[in-house]
Amino acid sequence: MILTKAILKEAEKWLGCKETSNNRSACVDEIQKLYNSKITSEAWCCKFVWAMTNEACKKLGIENPLVHTASTSTLLSNAKKTLRTDATPGVGSIFYTSRDGGGHVGFVLEVNENKFKTIEGNTTADGGKVEGVFNKMRDTKTKAYQFIHLEDLDTFENNLFAPLQFDLDLIFADPRSYISAGIVIAGGIICWRIYKKQTPK
Repeated sequence: MILTKAILKEAEKWLGCKETSNNRSACVDEIQKLYNSKITSEAWCCKFVWAMTNEACKKLGIENPLVHTASTSTLLSNAKKTLRTDATPGVGSIFYTSRDGGGHVGFVLEVNENKFKTIEGNTTADGGKVEGVFNKMRDTKTKAYQFIHLEDLDTFENNLFAPLQFDLDLIFADPRSYISAGIVIAGGIICWRIYKKQTPK
């Protein structure tokens, strides 16, 4: 699960970031800069999801699978074209739910029966009033959710070069990375031996 672990790790770096005015603060502005160079006072939950995914993808050397949008409905509708979406949460998936006539998105950290733990931006902590980046517990019985399954992209192909590009705690968190690392090393040894044989003495 290299990709989703990388995304969640990027998201967790911003836990506790809070707004000081409507959709603005020093740290919120930094998140918006990761989305693009424009800093606005518009809702930023979708920007947070896209930016964290993009930061992880850059470090892994793969393409961001999400459309570049600040619209939660556009994010969901576009994801339905290329990714699995359903009503069942998965660790590493993106949740979508309606909120105040619009939509809201965030990442799923843990799943426990009908409840799931999240990390999300542009939200309040449970019982809090100030918005920011927080962990929350959500219940599929009390609200309708749809989930974009980014964890389906945790494939062998995406992990192939991760051992050379990402930090050790993520590399060795996934057993498939040992296979990837072994293939890369073996390939290097074979290429070196072929080169040595063909090089005149």
